[in-house]
Amino acid sequence: MTIAMQLLLAAAVQVSPGPGDTLALSLDEAIDRALVTNSDLLAVRAQATAAAQARLVATQAFLPSVELGLEGVRTTDPVGVFGIKLRQDNFQGSDLQLDALNRPDPYGGFTSSATITMPLFVPEGLFGHSAASRMADAQAAQARRMTGATVYRVVEAYWSAQLAARQVEALAAAVAAARAHVARAEALRDQGLVTGLDARLARVRAGEIETRRLASEAQAANALDGLATLIGLELGDALSLIDSLTGPFTADCAGEGATCSLEDRADLAAVAFGADAAAAGVRSAWGKNLPSIALFGSLAHHAQSTPWATGSGDWTVGFMVKWNVLQGLGGVGAVKEAQAQRAAAVAQLEATRSRAALEVTSAHRYLTAAEERVEVAAAVRDEANAALAQAELRYQQGQSPITELLDVEAATTAAHLNLLAARRDLFVARAALDFAYGVFDQ
Repeated sequence: MTIAMQLLLAAAVQVSPGPGDTLALSLDEAIDRALVTNSDLLAVRAQATAAAQARLVATQAFLPSVELGLEGVRTTDPVGVFGIKLRQDNFQGSDLQLDALNRPDPYGGFTSSATITMPLFVPEGLFGHSAASRMADAQAAQARRMTGATVYRVVEAYWSAQLAARQVEALAAAVAAARAHVARAEALRDQGLVTGLDARLARVRAGEIETRRLASEAQAANALDGLATLIGLELGDALSLIDSLTGPFTADCAGEGATCSLEDRADLAAVAFGADAAAAGVRSAWGKNLPSIALFGSLAHHAQSTPWATGSGDWTVGFMVKWNVLQGLGGVGAVKEAQAQRAAAVAQLEATRSRAALEVTSAHRYLTAAEERVEVAAAVRDEANAALAQAELRYQQGQSPITELLDVEAATTAAHLNLLAARRDLFVARAALDFAYGVFDQ
C-alpha cells in the first residue's frame, strides 16, 4: 500500500464515529472512505498487485541467475570416495592400491558451490515475459475499473439513502396532515356541519399512510446500512448525509461542451491488454519450438571436516544449447491453442467495445429522460400543492366532501414522493453516464 493510500485510510479511520456519535458525510467524503476501506475494491487491488509480480518472475528468461549450494556426504562408494578425494586435493599414492580402490574406508566431505547462468537466447521466455507484463497491465486496469464501479455504487447508495430518508419525512408530514383532517372533521361534526363518517374516513387514511411510513423507516435504515457497508463502517453506525437531493449534482459528461471518451474506460484497456498478451502468447508458443542458448560458470570449494576448512577449489565455464527437436504434436498443439486464445481475445475486445458504446448510449437516454422527468414532477408537485390548498378551502366551506380532500392530499403526497424519486434518479443517471465513459476509473 502506498503512503498516500495509508494516509487516506488513517484519515478515514479518524473520522469513524464513536459509540453514540453521528458521522456527518458528504458524498465526496463517502467516496473517499470507500476508496480506502471497501473490501471488494481492496481484494481486486491486491489481486492486481499479485499479478504484477508475474513480470518479475518472467525476467529469468533474460536476466542472470545465481545458485548457491552446500552439500555434505559420507560414503563407501568407490567412485564417490575416489572423486571426493580428488576434488579435495587429498588423493594419496596408497589410494591407488586395489583394496583401497575396490573397498575404500568410509570417507566424506563438503562441497560449497556458486553457479551463475546467463540466458542469451530463450525465445519462449522472452515472449512469455511480454505476455506476463500485458496480463499484469490488464489486471491493473481491471482494478481501476473496480474503483470506478465502487464510486458509482457509493453515489447510487448515497442518493438512495437520502431518498429513503426524505420519503420518511414526506410520509410523516402526510400522517400529520391526515390527523389534522381528522381533527377538522371532528370539529365540523361537533358543529353539526358533517357526519361522523368524515372523521372515520380521515382516520382510515391516516392509518394507511402510517403503515407506509413504518415500512419506509425500515427501508431507510436498510439503505443507510447498505451505504455504511460500502464505505467500511459497522452496521448501525449513526450516519448523517449532508448533501441534499434538492441541491446541485453535476457530472463531467453531462451537458454541452463535455468531451468524454470511451478510451477512458479501464475495462476496455484491460481487454486490449489481454489481447496483446494473447498475441505474445502465440509468439511464445512458437518460441518453444526453437533452441535456447545460455552461458554458465561455477566455482566450487571442497573440504573434508567442515564446509570452510582448507581444501581444494575448481571452476567451470561453458555454454549450453537446448533444442527439443521433436515434441510429438505438443508444439503444434500449443501454437494452435495460443492462436485460438488470441482470436478469442480479439473477439472479446470487439464485444466489450460494443457493450461500452451501448452503455453510453443508454446512459444518455436515461439521463435525458431523468431531466425531463424532474421538470414534469416539479410542475405536478406545484399543481398538487395548489390543488390541496383549494380542496382544503372547499371542504372548510362545506363545498366538497371529505373524500375529495383526502384524494387530493394523497395525490399531493404522491407528487412530493415522485419528485424526490425523480431527483434521485437524475443524480444517479448523471453518475451512470460518467461511469459509462470511465470518468471514475482511477
